[in-house]
Amino acid sequence: MGRWFRWFLVTPPVNKYRFCGAFMGIEEHRDWDSVDYTSLLNGGLFPPDFMWGVATASHQIEGGNTNNWSAFEPRSKSGQLSGDACDHWNRKQEDIQLIKDLNVSHYRFSIEWSRIEPQQGVWDEDAIRWYSDLVDQLLAKGIQPMATLHHFTHPLWWDDKGGFEQENNVEDWIRFSKKMFGVLSDRVDWWCTINEPAVFASMGYVLGEFPPGERSFKKTRIVSTNLMIAHARCYHALKSMEHGARAQIGLVKNINLFDPYRRWNPLHRFQARLLDGMFNLCWIKGLMTGRFKAPSAIRSKKIPGLKGSSDFIGVNYYTHLLATPFMPTKVDIDPLIRPWEERTDFRYPMYAEGLRRAFDMVSCLNLPIIVTENGVADDDDDMRPEHIRRHLQITGEAIADGMDIRGFYHWSLMDNFEWAEGYDQRFGLYHVDFETKQRTLKESGALYSKIVKKHRMPQVVILAGGLGTRLGELTEQMPKSLIEVSGKPILSHILDWAGKQGCMEALILTGHLGEQFNGFRHEGMALTFHQEPEPLGTGGALWNARHLLQDKFILLWGDDFHPIDYAAIVAHHELTSSPLTLTVTTEHSEMNLLHIDGRISQYDKSGTPPSEFNGYESGTSVVEKSVLLEHGKEGKWSWEETVYPRMSMKANAYIDNTKFWDMGTPERLERLEEFLNKTSL
Repeated sequence: MGRWFRWFLVTPPVNKYRFCGAFMGIEEHRDWDSVDYTSLLNGGLFPPDFMWGVATASHQIEGGNTNNWSAFEPRSKSGQLSGDACDHWNRKQEDIQLIKDLNVSHYRFSIEWSRIEPQQGVWDEDAIRWYSDLVDQLLAKGIQPMATLHHFTHPLWWDDKGGFEQENNVEDWIRFSKKMFGVLSDRVDWWCTINEPAVFASMGYVLGEFPPGERSFKKTRIVSTNLMIAHARCYHALKSMEHGARAQIGLVKNINLFDPYRRWNPLHRFQARLLDGMFNLCWIKGLMTGRFKAPSAIRSKKIPGLKGSSDFIGVNYYTHLLATPFMPTKVDIDPLIRPWEERTDFRYPMYAEGLRRAFDMVSCLNLPIIVTENGVADDDDDMRPEHIRRHLQITGEAIADGMDIRGFYHWSLMDNFEWAEGYDQRFGLYHVDFETKQRTLKESGALYSKIVKKHRMPQVVILAGGLGTRLGELTEQMPKSLIEVSGKPILSHILDWAGKQGCMEALILTGHLGEQFNGFRHEGMALTFHQEPEPLGTGGALWNARHLLQDKFILLWGDDFHPIDYAAIVAHHELTSSPLTLTVTTEHSEMNLLHIDGRISQYDKSGTPPSEFNGYESGTSVVEKSVLLEHGKEGKWSWEETVYPRMSMKANAYIDNTKFWDMGTPERLERLEEFLNKTSL
């Protein structure tokens, strides 16, 4: 197809309209064969603190649910029953390990209201504990949870009351939301109120393919308005609770782009703008202004608290649709696509360029953006790898252009019950045999895992078990890393810096008075604590916790504050063949090592250093777990005094003269406090 004709087919007319800072209707199509994916595949496209995740929904994977969807399934398009789905309810531990194996840092799940409150006012404590245990197990694996409070499903008793068709019913859902927030918000920082309100309303009350299976524009207007009322009330209710100020709460909006099939046809342009306004813009404008004009409504309605009711905006993006006045009203009829576009198994086109347009569309909200869902129906997994590459490339480019995009959650973790499509559409990074429930990693899952691993900072491991005898009385009743400096514990300062460097999980090895770390949290960081049964030295502490160590980790000392660039030392480490990289300063009053040609030749801190010593280990190192497994042993031993001499001319010396702060004496604590009080890091 000629370039001019292709432009003529897709380019909108000159009188483009602007919304949220973007020209809507600019239908970009790029030559993907010429796109350079090098930075994506090598780990240079995303910032180190980017939220890498996968997503699921309770009804689609748990199995055994009784709710509005299970009641509707016999009347659905596929007629298939969810049944035991992926049996996630009984395979939770196994599935959490699958998430861990993908190297992701975040997991989005939904809480099944029908399990929590099977009868009005009756709480199922076993179900509540199940979700609480899910969160605990995720955190133990270094995975940050994101909870969704309504993902298309609700209890039958509430459905019988009319669900979102009655504004009075909203308080029932708020009560459930507050209940689960009260249980989980001490450990869960990220919350989604309602998933895809436009999809819930349009599929349930316009197309009739979701419950309750109706076709009523009047009910669509009512339900849409009540969904926004529910979101606003829920946001403010949760914000007023304990942990509410810390929690990040947002609405999840599916962005489905509508483009005129023929750009020169005014009817096509009109239809595209009409659908875009009903499905996308009215919801975004409602969040921005606090006035919501429901689809097909004549007037807008001011909703108290709607303006300013999101800390972030979740964007679910899958495709665009080509609009004509005669578009099909059934999902199973093939939509129009451009001649050069490739159809997914769902029959809509793969159109990654639209993700950037979705970002532009929500940019007027001036909120952090999180891609809460993005994936593709692809039974054979022959399209999904390229789908992942393209959509991540678009996301990374948008970040480079200055857009505040915080995370990307792939839909879905595993193949599941795909709503009205039943089991006929597969979106997972893991293939599921629905008879045996066997999960198998797909090629796309391996690719996503590889990309994530290239971009993520390694696990931080902090040695915090020492007695701190030089601090005298200060450590008799408190571990030294919990001593306050400049208003908060030493450990918090260390984690603050690690978090700024993009680290999202930390393993803290405790010993002396280790029970005092119980309940210690750090915002944005998944913490795991492991206590020595007895003083084992720095080496023994690591060996004792070897089952919790990742293959590569950043090793820190719990009484040192060392604000260096973690990305730089990790990059240096990866460019070499050594399994151990030590940070070395040449500007210290003492010397404890000799480095030659970028390698550690000698290490000795026991006495007077030889005159040829030319560096001092400054506390931050990058370690391959294999080093510990090779040199470690049971019992009490010193990591540095055992391993470093054995790694002569094998360990890297990363020269960095950033000042580090040893907090081993009261005088040094004072100097650190002076530094922190007058320095903004």
